[in-house]
Amino acid sequence: MVGHLTSLMHKGHAIDRKALKHLLGRVFVYVLMLLIVGAIIKLVPRIWKDVSEGDPLYVALAIPFEILSIAGYVLLFWAVYGAAAKRKDQGADAARPLTLKESMQLTTSRLALGDTLPGGGASGFAVQFWALSRAGFSAAQISRTTTAFLVLSNTVMTVMIFVLGVLIGAGITQGHLHPAITWTSAGAALALIITLLLFAKKGAHFEPPPPDATPPYSGKHAKWRNMLWSVTVRLPPGANDAMHIIRRPYAIIGMLANPGFDFCAFYLGYAAVGDPLPLSIMLMAYFIGQVGSLIPLPGGIGGVQGLAIGVLIAGGAPGATATAGVLVWTGVALGTQIVWGFWQYWGLRKSMKTWQAEGDHPSATA
Repeated sequence: MVGHLTSLMHKGHAIDRKALKHLLGRVFVYVLMLLIVGAIIKLVPRIWKDVSEGDPLYVALAIPFEILSIAGYVLLFWAVYGAAAKRKDQGADAARPLTLKESMQLTTSRLALGDTLPGGGASGFAVQFWALSRAGFSAAQISRTTTAFLVLSNTVMTVMIFVLGVLIGAGITQGHLHPAITWTSAGAALALIITLLLFAKKGAHFEPPPPDATPPYSGKHAKWRNMLWSVTVRLPPGANDAMHIIRRPYAIIGMLANPGFDFCAFYLGYAAVGDPLPLSIMLMAYFIGQVGSLIPLPGGIGGVQGLAIGVLIAGGAPGATATAGVLVWTGVALGTQIVWGFWQYWGLRKSMKTWQAEGDHPSATA
């Protein structure tokens, strides 16, 4: 009897600790949200004043740059998925390459859905996997090719964060940022670059486990250990593919055009409401902001803007001006992506019906 009561007490203690941990986590989130809302309310009049008094010419100029940025993203997507079905080592004989038109339909649709659905980028990629499976791509090929695409689409961002962190941190360029931003960011970017290169080298002769392989870990922290195992299984072949794809001229053009033209829109959005900071600080704010796009929020809204605004303020920009400038750029970027994406979504639906009607490429569950 005593042993039974002791056991219940231990179980109750474990449940209480778990409930307390969950409650504290929710309280922390609520407090953080209240602080953010309070800061926004305090800044709203000044932000609105900066936006309303901004120069509409700069906003108008930002729109074509954003269109060119999306075109670069489409070109990179085509460079990866358009040639993916030609690689027999990916089991691609059941699929066919996507055309440039199909690549535009799928990419812009994913961007628009990612900007509007609650799951953000994750929802957009889910739609992308679904469409690719209808085009005949196997689940394994989708996973491998998407890994290569993610590596390539984030390469310029990672390299620029490293280069800018070193240049600003060493005082070689104009502008000043705290070493915690410059050297820490540069170190993290360098570590990621080295890791990807090592995975790419490993992927040249890497044999992934069969698709039905069960995760090897169980017990405490099994979820995170199995997630890490899944990454190490999928990353080597995808990173190795990226090293081959990057040699294609249109892949390089797409890699440079997408962030390059988007930064031009970012710069113009800030210039519409205030005097831009030194170019190195503006670049650092933009590329560190892009790290926030990896957070599963609709359009990356919140993550991208928060990081970019934080770097701008650290570089000497007034808080209201930094916020207004980033919001102007965000409005241009999201507006362009949503209008273009939903327009192309109807074309994607027609293409998917064509793929299904062909009947030659069996769908796979992504």
